[in-house]
Amino acid sequence: MSAASPLRSTWLGRVDYLDGWRLQEAVAARVRAGADERLLLLEHDAVYTIGRRGTTDHLLAGFGELRRAGASVYRVDRGGDITYHGPGQLVGYPVVRLGDTPDLVRYVRSLEGALVDVLASYGIGARTERGKTGVWVDLPGSGLAAKVAAIGVRVSRGVTTHGFALNVSTDLAAFDRMVPCGFAHEVASLERVGVAAAVQDVADRAAVALADRLGRQLTWSDVASARDDEIAGDAPVRSAIDLAREALAV
Repeated sequence: MSAASPLRSTWLGRVDYLDGWRLQEAVAARVRAGADERLLLLEHDAVYTIGRRGTTDHLLAGFGELRRAGASVYRVDRGGDITYHGPGQLVGYPVVRLGDTPDLVRYVRSLEGALVDVLASYGIGARTERGKTGVWVDLPGSGLAAKVAAIGVRVSRGVTTHGFALNVSTDLAAFDRMVPCGFAHEVASLERVGVAAAVQDVADRAAVALADRLGRQLTWSDVASARDDEIAGDAPVRSAIDLAREALAV
């Protein structure tokens, strides 16, 4: 892959979770067919997603409480355990080629490094933690380590989907309703460490940082909506069910 290969980035604003998942699948099909790689940047409505290693046992609130909070719950095809997405959080879905023998660890380290770079641009000292995926900061006053960004990815036929979630001004009370990423820990946001920032501004910086870490040339462009024929018949997004809504309908 040439260092000059373009990474076409798009700010999508607020996107329904299933719509965002379908768009990832469509873009991945385009990338496999030779289209330029993409970075989708957006916010989601409140949703808890459970990865391949995850379990509903890590939900600390009942489905009724989650629905009253306006949240949905989906099982998804990424790695990792349970996480939360919601307003005030920057979600990034890089759809890039890693080749026939993907180095997934190196790719995840690139995502982490890009987010550390973004936080540094706001004067926030951030880091990775040995043995843990994601990006961490120290909370003002207590000095406790807190996770500010989560990462969960999938690689299929050499192309990535899913990605990262960086808390900007997220309502952190939403994390009290789960065991985030499957183990108890403090959660942070830019707002919690004293930095006020607009999600779209953070998205702009994240695109620059990630393109640099991946060795791509950053460009910005719109992205075409997903077509049904671009999504495989057996793609998990086709059978995705809101577990909270399903449970309350019984």
